[in-house]
Amino acid sequence: MRVLLLLTAFIFGFIHNAGAVSVLHQMKTEIGIFDACEQTFEYSFFNNKDYDVKTTLKTTGTFGTVYPFKATYHAVGTYDKKRFYPQDYFYETKSFNHRTKEIVYENGIPVYRISSKNDVKRKDEIEVDAKYETSNDLLSTFGEFARQIVEGKKCDFNAYSFNGKRYTKVTGEYVGKEKLKTPYFKGRAMKCKMNLEVLDDADAGFFLKKDEPIYFWILEDEKTNLPFVAKIFVKSTPMGELESLTTKIEVKNAQ
Repeated sequence: MRVLLLLTAFIFGFIHNAGAVSVLHQMKTEIGIFDACEQTFEYSFFNNKDYDVKTTLKTTGTFGTVYPFKATYHAVGTYDKKRFYPQDYFYETKSFNHRTKEIVYENGIPVYRISSKNDVKRKDEIEVDAKYETSNDLLSTFGEFARQIVEGKKCDFNAYSFNGKRYTKVTGEYVGKEKLKTPYFKGRAMKCKMNLEVLDDADAGFFLKKDEPIYFWILEDEKTNLPFVAKIFVKSTPMGELESLTTKIEVKNAQ
């Protein structure tokens, strides 16, 4: 469940690729008839070489009563024309249990993870599968995806991500142009779809049916010419349709 909520948070506003700039992005998500969660996240590129992304989310309304959940996810690293190189990935979740996980990297390769459940900690070395050696954490993977959209205005994408235990294949595909109107934004949007496949265990960890695509619509902010995701939609989850809408974006100079 938490992974799908994170999906609505990390398909975030996309950033200009020049200088140091940061975008604070706000969204809200409905699943079926429920107001599911609210998210805030901030994504920054610094001088075309460093990145920092942080996202938080909280379940709300009836959904929040049934499944109270708060989370913070944070990834930092460097990048060049070839790829992104994570340095550290950390998350903390609070629900019926309190969990944390940190993945520490060396030259973009995961070395070890530190995890805890209700303050009981353990540290494990990570054995990297040579087939997926360049797999990044999920936020870093989508940071790379964001840079591609900014620079090339295209969403065809193939990469692998790693959560400390499992590898996931991430693919993006351009669908076409489409008029979009939400209570918050409107315009002619670029429509894309995305698939996530957990390798060797296709149903592990995702609140999605196998091969269920995630659709998203990208608009351009009128004031800044900034591409951002205005809407995310999943047709089928165990609780019905999922729709996530951007409610506000704020662009500022990164410090």
